[in-house]
Amino acid sequence: MEDTLRDYPIVSVDAEFPGCLRPTRRHAGEEVRFADMKHNVDSTDLIQLGVTLSNEKGTVAAIWQFNLEFDLDRDLHAKESIRFLQAHGVDFAKLKVHGIERIQFGAAFGGLIGRRSRPLTWVTFHGLYDLAHIVKVVGRRPIPDTAADFGEMLGKGFDAVVDVKYAARYLAGGGEVGLQRLADELGVKRRGEAHTAGSDSLLTALVYSKLKKKVKHVVGQDCYVDFLYGIGGRIPRQSRRQGVVQPPSAVVVGCGHPVYHVAVPVPVNVVPVTYPHPDCYYYHHRDHRNDDTRLSASCYGGGSYLAAV
Repeated sequence: MEDTLRDYPIVSVDAEFPGCLRPTRRHAGEEVRFADMKHNVDSTDLIQLGVTLSNEKGTVAAIWQFNLEFDLDRDLHAKESIRFLQAHGVDFAKLKVHGIERIQFGAAFGGLIGRRSRPLTWVTFHGLYDLAHIVKVVGRRPIPDTAADFGEMLGKGFDAVVDVKYAARYLAGGGEVGLQRLADELGVKRRGEAHTAGSDSLLTALVYSKLKKKVKHVVGQDCYVDFLYGIGGRIPRQSRRQGVVQPPSAVVVGCGHPVYHVAVPVPVNVVPVTYPHPDCYYYHHRDHRNDDTRLSASCYGGGSYLAAV
């Protein structure tokens, strides 16, 4: 993964987690939404993390799906969320026995956060919970008490953040759509099973590649970079050279009304293939620029994921 990031610095992530123990009412205020998120993330643990690496042209280099240890007899969860994940292929019996140990995974994955000479762009869809679970598993500590402190933590650890659901508000009819509906509207085909982290991270990457080409004709990146859907204010940025925290901005001047523009094809072909290892499945894809074929794993325990990271 480290070698691939040099040429593919866009990191699209998707987290699968065991639901919300304290659901948030639809029109709750920001303080309530954040407090509910903190309670839910602090009380539960990550199940899967999908990671897709791509570049500014939309070419995908690799996809990983990390399957973490999870014991339904021990770990807190919402039963309806577990049934939903099981219906989409998550094997909790296998996670209990072969899932990656969380502390080990957090230590390995943490090397990608806040320690790089070349900045990375982290892409999510409705990513508040996704980034919170990543912060928790890497830092091994509770989520900060306030949204402002949480935003400051994200600003220090993630070079740039794009929430595709937030950016979609600049498309006609966007903003309240789900990932699959937005993909359908943009003509992006899903590969793999919906609501599994690897497939969702890949779909997020492909949707972002098309979406940003449309949005840039309406507004600049400043209108959506470092904003998360569902929480106000921009993620503050700290200059590593000067140590100055930029003030958060709730309103960005110049973001006009969105319209659709002509779609630009994403030059990638990714399809699932069979691989004989009993604890992994792989995505196979071809880079059309150099006819390079790679394999990326859905990893369980045994240390195989450490070499990948």
